[in-house]
Amino acid sequence: MKKQSKTMTKAVVVGTLVLTCSLLFMASGCSTRSDEAAAIKVGESLKKMQYEIQVADIGTTVEDRIKKQEEFKPFLTEQGYVAFATNRQSAIASGYAMKNKLNMKVKHIEFENMNQDNMEKDTFSFRYSIDLELSPSELTSSKGTSVVTRTGHMSVVKQDDEWKVLKDLDNGFIADE
Repeated sequence: MKKQSKTMTKAVVVGTLVLTCSLLFMASGCSTRSDEAAAIKVGESLKKMQYEIQVADIGTTVEDRIKKQEEFKPFLTEQGYVAFATNRQSAIASGYAMKNKLNMKVKHIEFENMNQDNMEKDTFSFRYSIDLELSPSELTSSKGTSVVTRTGHMSVVKQDDEWKVLKDLDNGFIADE
């Protein structure tokens, strides 16, 4: 009777261990998907802020541009913000909109996870594609709208329990386009 009790106890311990490991494995998978979704969300927010532009709302003074540039800070790491500002990523899109008197709106954005096994923990690398709707502003008599697609690559990292963009290599608008 004692031998059967020991065998049963071992079976319960092994079963509990297997169940615990399975639950931990499932939780880590869910956590990874949840982290990926949060990283994508910050990337989408950055791109929408960058590319959703109403010509009438574009400021014309240096102070207006500085204020607009500051709005990107919450989505970027310090290093990411310096690169974003240096590359004039927000200014190029609004400059294009103003020059061509076009409003911009993000119609669709898609992120593709490019993570590899050797990536650091709490880091995602994405390729992305954005469909932008360009429509005439009230400053022009043009009527038609068009959709253009832009692509890029983005690295998003977890910093102080928040996801932030470290690097955004945007193949977006070129000033003379």
